[in-house]
Amino acid sequence: MSDKSGENSGAKTDESSDGGGFGIKQIGLWTILIILGLAFGLSFGLPSDAISFGRQPLVKAFGESIQMQDYNYQFAALQMSPYVKIPKSDKKVMEMMGVKEETLDAIIERHVLVNAANELGLNTDVSDAEDQTADGEIIVLGDTFLWLDRFNYDIFKRWLVSLQTNERDFLEVQRQEILARTVRDLITSSAVVSEAELRRVYEERANKLSLRYVRFQSAYYADLVDPTPEDIDAYVASHKEELKRQFESQGVRFTKLPKQVRLRLIRVQKPAALEEGADAEATAKHAEALAAAKAKIDGAVTALAEQDFRAVAREVSDDPSTARRGGDYGWVSLEGTGTGLEAIVDETALTLGVGQTSAVVESDAAFYVIKVDSMREGDVAEEDALRELATEALMDEGGKNLAKQAAEEALLKIKDDGKQLDELFSGKNALGEESLSGGIDELPVGGGAAGSASGDGPRVRVTGLFGKGASIPGIGPQPELTNAAWDADEKAEVIDTVFTTNDGIIIAGVERKESASDEGYQEARADLYTELATTKAVRLNSWFAKTRCLEAKGKGQIVPVQDKIKRLVTYDTNLNVDENGVRQLRPYSMCDRVGMRGSFLRLGGLEALSRGIGR
Repeated sequence: MSDKSGENSGAKTDESSDGGGFGIKQIGLWTILIILGLAFGLSFGLPSDAISFGRQPLVKAFGESIQMQDYNYQFAALQMSPYVKIPKSDKKVMEMMGVKEETLDAIIERHVLVNAANELGLNTDVSDAEDQTADGEIIVLGDTFLWLDRFNYDIFKRWLVSLQTNERDFLEVQRQEILARTVRDLITSSAVVSEAELRRVYEERANKLSLRYVRFQSAYYADLVDPTPEDIDAYVASHKEELKRQFESQGVRFTKLPKQVRLRLIRVQKPAALEEGADAEATAKHAEALAAAKAKIDGAVTALAEQDFRAVAREVSDDPSTARRGGDYGWVSLEGTGTGLEAIVDETALTLGVGQTSAVVESDAAFYVIKVDSMREGDVAEEDALRELATEALMDEGGKNLAKQAAEEALLKIKDDGKQLDELFSGKNALGEESLSGGIDELPVGGGAAGSASGDGPRVRVTGLFGKGASIPGIGPQPELTNAAWDADEKAEVIDTVFTTNDGIIIAGVERKESASDEGYQEARADLYTELATTKAVRLNSWFAKTRCLEAKGKGQIVPVQDKIKRLVTYDTNLNVDENGVRQLRPYSMCDRVGMRGSFLRLGGLEALSRGIGR
């Protein structure tokens, strides 16, 4: 591959006047200078490898030294690959991805596979690398891609400079890459897929379902549960040890608290202010709407004389974040930045004692009635903390029960009254109707103005098609539901049972069903075989390279020079460094990323891969 134009070394030999080169005096002078230099270095410190004979490598692999120049070449070569992307502009991202570690292990992986090739009796020489280079191809991370459409030696020489290497070393690396690629190809050719495996995967994918479902979230219904003091006392008594463990594990939640109040509110929105110059009709309508809003909040005050604040808030309040929870805004601080609500709310709450309810107060936007349930500051007493935890547990348990009750009543209406899901879940309450007699569906649990901060109300959703063995989109793994759906009548509105999930209850029906067939299998077989064989080959290659690397390291065939490697893979970002300056990311261990072929670096090159660049 060298330029044939001819070059002169033109080396000259300077001779002294007597023609004898260095004289005795010069030798003596250099000896004295060397001794002085060593003495200075020993007194004031030298780099660890400053007085070693030859350059100390990063790694000794199968008798060969991997030097820093090998690392520099690999790092530069990676940047040429269309399959990877190194985020050089963001050093923290480079550290999180482990770019230096992946670069070093890419070199190690090449040496591991070359050693395996030698043991198998495989061989190649530099001429093969020359031919490949003349064709404009280069191998990086095992990928062969075209870097130059038409070979040009001058461009090639300039290109070697960017790779921080020379022609001889470049061709040797490419010779090794060809051997490593040959080993990978042998492993890939051994990856076969049985007919039974093909059929199984085909049927898993071809057998598809799409479900129409309604989720009854426990958290949504928990907003409606109001445990009584007696309920809370009983729960604490029967679950005291469990609650104490929770209290201990959540200690920070109940310690060193600022001054807080548990706030409840009823809010009634006022009509929007009139534009300047509004006509008499608009003015009259505005006055009528304002009077209606005032009457509504006044009615709430009247109702509070006989009903619990929570019940009135659910009935009257139009605040979307608190109405379903009985007006509960949670624990808030009235100091500093305040609650985040309108100023009149904070100002009113500051005047109230525990258990007190305000008169109607007014802002530009709404009318309010405010209540302070309780106050706390500093460390919460264990008894109070246990009661709070018990209240949450009772609400959670009650929410699950209400969700199940609502789902079961929905099934009854579908079976007995011939209702459809779209009919039941398009209205304002749990079952989507304006008014129903008896049961959970009379509770104000639907959309309306009063929403929920704890979860979405029940409504019809569609999963879209998913494979028989796959997780259900929007629901998650539910084998019981999937199996029941496959056995269900496709024409039925819903499956005649309710299904419990982590966050509530689901009722569902089959939207669409697609089944595998012999014709479909024959049509898909070739592409499916290629896909599965490729996937299996990737796993086999990864396993082989990593296993060989770990074995070689264990036998002493791969010996990392830890001090040099530590300096190499230490980033200057101070990312994940504790107060003592100790790096918290898992330290690099050689062979960790062998077999991965730059997996993290490839993430940035997925777009290039999708375009089909390379071999």
